[in-house]
Amino acid sequence: MGDLCNSAASAIQQKLESLPPISSNCCIYRVPENLRKINEDAYRPLLVSIGPFYYDDGKLVPMEEQKLRYLQSFLLRNSAYNVGRYIEAIKEWEQITRECYVTTIGLPSVIFIQMVLIDSLFIIELFLRSWSHQWIDENDRIFNKPRMIVEVTRDLRIEENQLPFSILKGLYDLAFGSSSGHPVFIDLAYNFFTGKKETVPQRIANSNVKHFVDFLRLCHLPSTLRAQRQSLNNLKFESCPSVTQLSEAGVKFVARQSTDLLNITFSKGIMEIPRLVVTDQTESLFRNIMMFEQCHYFSDSYIIDYIAFLDGLINTPKDVEMLVQNGVIENWLGNNEEVASLFSNIFKQTRQLNAYASTAWHRWKAILKHDYFNNPWAIISVIYAFVLLVLTVLQTVSGFTSNK
Repeated sequence: MGDLCNSAASAIQQKLESLPPISSNCCIYRVPENLRKINEDAYRPLLVSIGPFYYDDGKLVPMEEQKLRYLQSFLLRNSAYNVGRYIEAIKEWEQITRECYVTTIGLPSVIFIQMVLIDSLFIIELFLRSWSHQWIDENDRIFNKPRMIVEVTRDLRIEENQLPFSILKGLYDLAFGSSSGHPVFIDLAYNFFTGKKETVPQRIANSNVKHFVDFLRLCHLPSTLRAQRQSLNNLKFESCPSVTQLSEAGVKFVARQSTDLLNITFSKGIMEIPRLVVTDQTESLFRNIMMFEQCHYFSDSYIIDYIAFLDGLINTPKDVEMLVQNGVIENWLGNNEEVASLFSNIFKQTRQLNAYASTAWHRWKAILKHDYFNNPWAIISVIYAFVLLVLTVLQTVSGFTSNK
């Protein structure tokens, strides 16, 4: 019995000693199973593998040839360094790169470095061709096939399908750092994901971007950020009244001329909401950003708050129809019921995971019902006040006044 205990203790001790240290560089996460099972396809790449999590996935192997063709084009056009110089750089950054992933990456060093090289220079070449179409030849199988570029773009927005932004930037700067004829890497990324060939906003340029999902989150944040919440206990709302309820109370909805999705205002009975284009890519985009927020910005979840707000506004296809008629939503799905289900399904699992419906909210709602919901005018006043409360939590509104 003593030998058995000693063997077990020794085995456990060896496991403890072999544990890798926990790094603050971790920023690329695995999707929890309870989220994944809701919509598997929303969280996995469908065409191209980037990074180690889907490396050598049989469904994604056909794209490897195209990645090599892009790598070849990049090396032929940028002769200052051969492939060996890029490998040397990646070798120097290998440990930091591995530390960015939430699970230990078991790939041997030589395989890991090759993977990072091929995937990184594929992305850089992709961005360069997006920036200047003069580099796209007639045989390009991504840009000359509209559905292909849509799917590749989608896959680069998957949380599990990321490389650290710093590695991509480092390799790009190594190739073009002294060249005045090329934009900086973050401008390339901004152009690729937004279609805007312009200098990236300063607040994004000054941020420590982790990867592309983090970058997209930054692109959607308001220009003026709120003070960071210390805990989710500060959230005292379950959901906003629906579009139908607010409309019956006299609220009018207007599409706001703003590229900032969170730039929502409510003034004198008019709620202005930036136009949102809903496509078959919308669910995957928001799910991955929200999942990243849950893991990395748990107390500073802007996108989760935004989806919570929309989930409250949209309960039925009629709510969607009213927002479409007022230009707030541009529905590319073609079916208002699909849009209503989309926001309900996206937020449902998140609400359960983050326990948004707090005990404090239920007590507060009961008090409102008892003390104020005894005549229609009081109901309207409280709805107005409640909308302001929700938007205050979002911290994206200015000039609050209500038309009671």
